[in-house]
Amino acid sequence: MPPQDARITGLDLLRGLVIFMAVFEHYTGYLNYWYIDFFNREHALWDSFYLSHKAMAGHLLPMDNTTAQVSAWLIPWVSQIYLALAAFNLSRRSQERFRPQLGGKLVLFASIILILYVEGLVIAPNFGEAISFYPVMLWMCLLDQFGVQTLLGNIDSWMKLHVHPDYELDARLDLFMASGCFGFLYGWCWHQRPQWRDRLNGLVLTLSLIALVIYLAFGESSSVELSDIYANEHELALDMTGRAGIWGMEFLVIGAVLWLHQRNINLCWRPLNWIGMYSLTVFIFHKSIFVHLWGPLLLWWTARQGTILPNSFGLIMLLSATSVLLIYAFQRSGIICHLMGMHQDRDWVRLYGK
Repeated sequence: MPPQDARITGLDLLRGLVIFMAVFEHYTGYLNYWYIDFFNREHALWDSFYLSHKAMAGHLLPMDNTTAQVSAWLIPWVSQIYLALAAFNLSRRSQERFRPQLGGKLVLFASIILILYVEGLVIAPNFGEAISFYPVMLWMCLLDQFGVQTLLGNIDSWMKLHVHPDYELDARLDLFMASGCFGFLYGWCWHQRPQWRDRLNGLVLTLSLIALVIYLAFGESSSVELSDIYANEHELALDMTGRAGIWGMEFLVIGAVLWLHQRNINLCWRPLNWIGMYSLTVFIFHKSIFVHLWGPLLLWWTARQGTILPNSFGLIMLLSATSVLLIYAFQRSGIICHLMGMHQDRDWVRLYGK
C-alpha cells in the first residue's frame, strides 16, 4: 500500500485531462462567439482587408459535428470534477496541521480570485463578462449554503439590471456545490482515515455505478448546439437524474484512479501530469493566449485566404496543445511566477524528474 502522504500521480493525470478539456471547450466557445464579441475591433477594415469576414459580423460560428459530439460528453462534468478534485485535495491535511497556514492560504485564494478577475478585464469583450463568476472561482470560496436557488437568481438579475446586462453567475452554488462537498468528504475519509480506503473505494464505485444506471435508465442525454457550446452547458445539472449522472461519472473516474493507486498502479503521462500539477497556471493563461494571439492570427490568415474562420476539432486540438506548450515554456523559463509556490516545482522534480 502506498504511504499515507504520497502524492497521487493518477489524480494529477486526471486533473490534467480535465483542464485540457476545459481549454478545448473554451477555445471552441471563443470561435463560436468571435464574430459577436471580438470582430468589432477590426471594424475599420471590414470593407477592405477583412471583407471575407464582414458577412459573419454579429453571427455565431458553428463548430463541426466531431467537436459537438466530444463536447456533449465532456461539458456536463468537466467543471464539476475539477471542483471535486480541488476539494479532495483541500482535505489532505488535518485541522492541526492546516491551522498555522490558514491565514496564508486564505490570502492565496483571494489573490487567485483577484488574478482571475484581472484576467477577465484583459480578455473579456465587455465589463459584464469580465466580472462574471465562473466555476474555477467557486472552489476557492466553498460556501456551504443550501436552498439558495432563489437568492442566486435575484443576485444574477440585480447584477444584469444595475451593473451590466452581460453579467453571468455561471458558477451557481445549487449546481456545483454538491460535487465540491462530496469531493471534500471523499478526500477527508481518504487522507484522515487511511484504514478505510479499500472499503471507501468499494462504496464510492458501487454508488457511482448505481447513479449512472439511474441516469442511463431515466435521464436525458446531453446535447450541444453547433453554434453555441454554452447554450446547454448546465442543462443536465438542472434535475436530479441529470445530477446523478454527473456525480456517477466523476466519482466513478476518481474512484477508479484511487483503486489503481492502492494497487501501486500509478497512471502517468508526463504532459497531462504537468498540466494537472500546474493546473491554475494553465487555466489562468490559456484564455489570454487565444484572445490576443490565436484569434487575431486566425482572422488575419483566413482574411488573406478570402475565407472565414474555421471551427473544427483538429484545429481546436492543435491550438489547445500549442497553448499548453507555450505556457510550459513560460513556466520553465521563469518568465511567469510560480502561482502556487515553489513546492510545485519540488514535487514535480521528486515525482517526475526534470
